[in-house]
Amino acid sequence: MSRPFRAVLFDLDGTLTAVPSLWQHLHEALGFRAGGACAHQEEFQEGRISYEEFCLRDAAHWKGMLEADLRAISDRIPYRAGTRECVEDLKRAGMLVGVVSTGLTILAERVHRELDLAFTIANRLVERAGRLTGDVKVNVVHARKGEAVDLFCAQFGIEARDVIAVGDSEGDISMFARSGFSISVNPREDRTPGAASVVHREESLVGLPILVPVARPR
Repeated sequence: MSRPFRAVLFDLDGTLTAVPSLWQHLHEALGFRAGGACAHQEEFQEGRISYEEFCLRDAAHWKGMLEADLRAISDRIPYRAGTRECVEDLKRAGMLVGVVSTGLTILAERVHRELDLAFTIANRLVERAGRLTGDVKVNVVHARKGEAVDLFCAQFGIEARDVIAVGDSEGDISMFARSGFSISVNPREDRTPGAASVVHREESLVGLPILVPVARPR
């Protein structure tokens, strides 16, 4: 016997968009990448600071800036080819579709609205009166995206094994492990494809729903 999959949770940066990191994209657009921002990333990757500290140091670069200015940059980021068609096909198949991102709500909120998603969670820059405080609310931790799968399941009354996870990087592996099926989209690191059930190596997402199983064995 089999049971139907009920939901698909996508990573955002590098999966639904071709920009691999909104944080990095903002730093490059604002001229901060060559400064401390690159050093913070290296410290995190080497295990010298926590993910939360990494995010806080990154957000501090934008202290005092208008949130609207960063949102305007993120608003210009296009979707990966075939994203809208892919999401609509999954919805027609009866799937709930959501996003789990270690990126930022200034992009994730637009995606949620434009794609009419059921669920979206991302990290939020703190602002007061429209200006960024330099703080950040970390809602999704790198390498702990599986926790967000549990939040989604609790909200919709779905078992994690009935969820399909889609992502492109090592940060998505915990989401893959927590879900019943997983798809690695144009994987950027060596470990990512081996952690997924299948790999999608096309620039467009139009063909991705073909890889989504209708049901899984009980």
